[in-house]
This record gives sequence, structure tokens and C-alpha cells, in this order.
Amino acid sequence: MPSALDRIAYATQQTARVGWYMAHYVAGRRRLKPMPDPEFPVGRFPDRAELMREMRALFQREWAEIEAGLYPTPPSLDADPLDLIDRSVAYFRDLPQVDARRHAGVNDEPFQDPAHDGLPRYYRQNFHYQSGGWLTEESAKLYDTQVETLFTGAADVMRRRALKPVATYLEGRNQREVRLLDIACGTGRLLGFVSHAWPGMRLSGLDLSPTYLDHARRHIGASKRLKWLEGAAERLPFTDASLDIVTAVFLFHELPKKVRAEVIAEMARVLKPGGRAIVVDSITEADRPEWKGLLDVFPYYFHEPYFADWVASDPEALFAKGGMRHLETEVAFLSRVMVFERG
Repeated sequence: MPSALDRIAYATQQTARVGWYMAHYVAGRRRLKPMPDPEFPVGRFPDRAELMREMRALFQREWAEIEAGLYPTPPSLDADPLDLIDRSVAYFRDLPQVDARRHAGVNDEPFQDPAHDGLPRYYRQNFHYQSGGWLTEESAKLYDTQVETLFTGAADVMRRRALKPVATYLEGRNQREVRLLDIACGTGRLLGFVSHAWPGMRLSGLDLSPTYLDHARRHIGASKRLKWLEGAAERLPFTDASLDIVTAVFLFHELPKKVRAEVIAEMARVLKPGGRAIVVDSITEADRPEWKGLLDVFPYYFHEPYFADWVASDPEALFAKGGMRHLETEVAFLSRVMVFERG
């Protein structure tokens, strides 16, 4: 049972994390050239107090689950202060290049590079106008700082909303017999939290980027129970009905509609009957209509060509068409957490 000191330590760590990335956000905004106002209707924006209130509620929800024993206090995956500072310096050094792409509308550098000819077209883009797309060592080094800055320190806690449905599935089961796959695992942060909470579980992370997988191996680790695989989510290298849980974090809003359906079908194929698909992704317009302005401008300021289609969609209906039974959906700050069962 966590103590009062544990609670203070958790609150202190998360407050420091939010402060660190909030400072990056504010400093970064000052270095970016203003973009022209969008030439399309934009909905209402939440004020800063609303956002901070919802973010605090998210951390309070996580602590309540830790206190209830659903999973242990998450570790810091950024424990090395020198590495943290090094990534911060690299982030600010790269900002002018990101800003230049944003103003020039350049988003296809990975597509122009013949070294990436074997990868899907939708993947070979500068998402977020990011240098290198998702295909260079420098990009892998910068990615977590960029995403945490975007969400002002709340990206990891939104990822960790997947832990509760994992814990629920594991009730009455031997974790050593459970196989979990995280698709589009990126730098591996979700599996870092899962492996800490349930070290006996058999885990795999799959991604199209070899450099991001290398980053995950170095920073999260690898073992007989934690493996990293190169591959596409729409062609999973697993046999039918071989997995208990498949997770996907912030993947579906970055996929074309046709590929989304293919990925859902693959998730259903590899899951055992009764297995769970746990998906963390962006909120939709229906989730927070009063925050529609954020969803309207996000793809304008950050290259996200499939985002508008995602936020206007009905994700539960998409998964139902793929043979998945909807169990629950949780709106968590700027993310929605969906749990589906394979029939």
C-alpha cells in the first residue's frame, strides 16, 4: 500500500515534469514565427484553467489507481539528468528547421529519400514537420521531448491510461502466460511502463522504424520476455489467435482510413477469443465539442494529414466492423482510451 510519502514523491515528480515541459512549450513558442490565421472556421478553444484542471484530474485518477493497487507507481524513464538536458538542447537546436518546414509546407522529405522506398507511402512524411520523419537516429532522440512539449508533460500519463485495462484483464490470470503486443511502439515508452508493472508478461513492440526500435532497445531494454520487431501494423507477423492483448497508442489518427480498417482487422486476427485491444488515441469532436478549436487547428499547425478524418469518425463503429466488441471508453484529457474484446 503506497504511503503518504509515496504520494508526495509521485506528485513532486509529476509536477516537476509538467513544469519542465511547460517551460519548453513557452520558450519554444517564442522562437517560432507566427503562422497566418487559418482560412477556415475554427471552434471554441478551452482556456488555460480548463486545460490545467483536466490535466490535474488525470494525474489524480492515476494516483487513485496506484493507491488501489491496480499497478505500481510508474518509473521515470528519463532518470538521467544529463540525457534529459542533452535532448532539451537538441530540441531547441532543431526548432528552426521544424519552423521552416511549417511555413514552407514541406512535409515529404522522407518520401524523397530513396533509402525509404520500401516503406508505405503514408508513413514517409514529416509528421509534425519533424526533422527526419520517424526514420533517423536524431528524430528518435528528439521524439519524446517533442511530444511531451506538445502536451506540456502529459503524454506519458495519457499513455499509461492503458495500464488500467491491462490490469483488469490480468485479474485471475498468470501474467507469465499472457502475451502482449504494442503496435507502432515508437521509442517503447508504453512497454517500459508495462514491463515495470508486470515483469513476467511476454511483451513485443512492433514498429516500422528501425532507428526508433534501436532507441527502444537502448533505453527500455530487451530480453527473452521483451522483444522489438520491425514491421507494419497492417501486416502483423503473428499467427492467428496467438496474442492476449494488443495495444496501440496515438497510432490511428496518423493512418489513412483504409489502413485503419486493415490494422483493426489484423488486431482482431491475432487476438485470442476474449483477448483485448486497448487503444489510446486523440479525443474526437464528439468527446469534447467545447474544445473543437484545438482539433480544428492541430493539423494546420502540425502536419497531420489524417487527423481531421479521425476526429470526425466513430471509432467504436470502426472496431465493430472489424469484429471487435466495445467494452469501454474513457476520455482522459486530450486522449480517449478504448477497450475492445475479440469475440
